[in-house]
Parts: sequence; structure tokens; C-alpha cells
Amino acid sequence: MSRKNYLSPQFLTKISEDGTLNIESLIILTCAIFIASIGLNVNSTATIIGAMLISPLMGPLLAIGTGLALYNTNILRKGAISLLAEIVISLVASTIYFHFSPLTYASQKIIARTSPTIWDVMIAFFGGSAGIIGARKKDANNIVPGVAIATALMPPLCTVGYSIAANLKCFLGSGYLFLINCVFITLTAFLGVKIMKWLSHSAGQPGLSFFCKPTLKETGIVLVVIILIIPSILSAGHMVNKTLVDQNVQNLVAHELGDVDLIKENVDSQEKTINLTVSGKKINAKKIQAAKANLAEYNLKGYSLNIVQVAQVNPNAENQLDRQVNNILNQRQREQEQANEERQQEQEKHNQEIEKLSPAISSVTAVSDNKNKQITLIELKKNISAKKKKALVKQIKEKYPNINLVEFVQESEKE
Repeated sequence: MSRKNYLSPQFLTKISEDGTLNIESLIILTCAIFIASIGLNVNSTATIIGAMLISPLMGPLLAIGTGLALYNTNILRKGAISLLAEIVISLVASTIYFHFSPLTYASQKIIARTSPTIWDVMIAFFGGSAGIIGARKKDANNIVPGVAIATALMPPLCTVGYSIAANLKCFLGSGYLFLINCVFITLTAFLGVKIMKWLSHSAGQPGLSFFCKPTLKETGIVLVVIILIIPSILSAGHMVNKTLVDQNVQNLVAHELGDVDLIKENVDSQEKTINLTVSGKKINAKKIQAAKANLAEYNLKGYSLNIVQVAQVNPNAENQLDRQVNNILNQRQREQEQANEERQQEQEKHNQEIEKLSPAISSVTAVSDNKNKQITLIELKKNISAKKKKALVKQIKEKYPNINLVEFVQESEKE
């Protein structure tokens, strides 16, 4: 059985082609960016996954890692140029979309891409490892598409575009998440190719060792990786702490407050306050005091507890509330119809008064255009001079300043 050629020419050709900038990749990327932006905007998981599947962002990162590992400047240059161009195009496209989108709020999918944690680092690391192995396979496989979904390069990049267009507060978190994914996918590609290179040359060379003194470049890469990991570890610690506090609050409600429904929970870790809104059976003051006294038992020592109780609405009261709402809506509709009728009567009165201003006037019609401008159309029995028309317009606007435009038409023209 022949030994596997871990760094075959076909593998390097494939990596180089995937990392090369071309018009087809740019068109696909632009489509993917708009799809991902829409998915983030409307909070659609399926749409975001679809965008990640067709995104070509993975190719340049694997090419950069491979180029660094083999000191192949050709592959490295192609990957770097492609990645830079794709980032710029992605930012421009996503910024344009979010600038014109009527939905300007940050959806849950957008917010989720603004707080990177150590788990995002791990996903990028293991995803990149699978990606470089999958790139070796000649046949079609689901490894690289799966890595594209897991590492999620597209959503944080779109979130950066959202932050530029609508909310700069999201910029640092989403940009850092995209940077983490790029760096660790590149790093794992670098390590993977190094291992493949070692395996492809180790047979028959017992003196060759994979563990050797690192070069200056490799030491620099390790330092960059450590610096990038530190903020994600801090963010992960904060997230874990928040999750534990939320779980402790849930236990507190279940064991101390009895049979109530937790409507809203707001925990401020900095101010050390827990604000709960509950409904159901009324909680007496003694039970609330006991819950406050037992906070330490639920690892909530130092927190203050505030409880707002909302009366539970029974079905009869709910039906009565619906009837009251319907009565209010019907009343408003009747008032609107009455106001329209009164306005129409007032307008007819004004038309009659305008008609009496000159014997040349046959009829007066009031209309509104699509910009809600008031236009008065005056039908003349006979033509009058421009001077008389101007004087008549002045007289009408002085008496009725809400009229924006006066137009004249003769009976013969109308026919």
C-alpha cells in the first residue's frame, strides 16, 4: 500500500484556486452578503444558514494559512488580496442594505454577534482544522460547507456593516468576532499544512522531528493568538456568570415565591439588583421578606431583590377588556367619520362662498393631491383676463389661507 501524499500538487492547486479573486466569487459573495443581512435584519436562522453555505470567504483564509506554512508567497498573496477585497465588498454591501432598510433595530441575531466568547475561539479553531482537512478531498463533501456554517464568518461581517449604518455600539464586538474567526481559521490551516508537510517528508527520515525550535515568525503568531484570546476569555467569564445568576434567580422564584409566573426578569450585575415582575397568586409581605433573607442560599449574596406583582386576569375580565377595547375603537371610528362629514360640509360652504366672488365663476371644486395639498379648481363660464384671475386668487387665499393652489378651467375645456 502506497503512502499518502499529504501535500499533493492537486491539493495546492485547489487551495490556490479557491483563494484567487474572480468575478464569479465576488458576485456570489455579494448575493450571500445581502441574504445574510436580510436574515439578520428579520431574525431568520434559515436565511443566515443559506448565506453562510454559499459564501466564498473560507477559501482565502485557507490559502493564507497554507501560504504561511509553506512560505509560498504566490498562494499567500492571492489569498490576502481576495480576503481584503471580499471584506471591503461585504462591508459596502451590508452597510448599503442596513442604511436603506426600514428595520433599524438590533435583532437577536445581530446582538448575538456582538459578544464573542472563548467558545467562538474554539469553534473557529476546530472548524478551521476540519476545513483544511476537507479541502484535501477531491470529491464533493459536506465538510467545508459545515465549517462555513459553524464558524459563521458572514454574520459578524454583516453586523459590522449594520453597526456602520445604524449603531456603532455593535462595531467592536462584531469586528472582534470576525477577526477571531479569520485568525483561528488561518492558524489551524497553518498548523494543518505544517503537519501534512511533516508527515509527507517523515517517512524514511527518522531524524526529522516535528517538535523543533520555533522561528521568529512562529513566535510572533503565538503572541498574536494569545492577545486575541484574552478578551474572549473575559467575555466568556462574564457570560457564564450571567447564566449562573439567571439560573439562581429561577431557583429562587421556584422555591421561595411559590406558584407564580415569572413575566420579566432584569438582573443588573454591576448595581447588584434583581427586579422581578410576577403574576399569579398574590405573594404576602412575609414570603417576600423571607426570599430577600435567603438570597445568600442561592449564591446571590450582596444582591437586592425587588418584586412587582401583576394581578392575573381571569377569562371573564379578559373578555370584558376586549369589549372595552372594541368599544373604544368603534367610538374613535364614529368620531372620525363625523369629523370627515363636518369637514366636507365646511368645504362645500367655502366653495359656495368662493363661487359668489365673481359672476364669471360657474362652479368650484376642492381636491387634495397625494401630498395632502389643498387645491381649488374654479370652472369659468367665460374667459377672464390674467389680471382678474390674479386678483381673484389673491382674494381667495386671503380669505382661506389653507388653500395651497387655485386653478382655472373653462367649460369648453372641460368638455
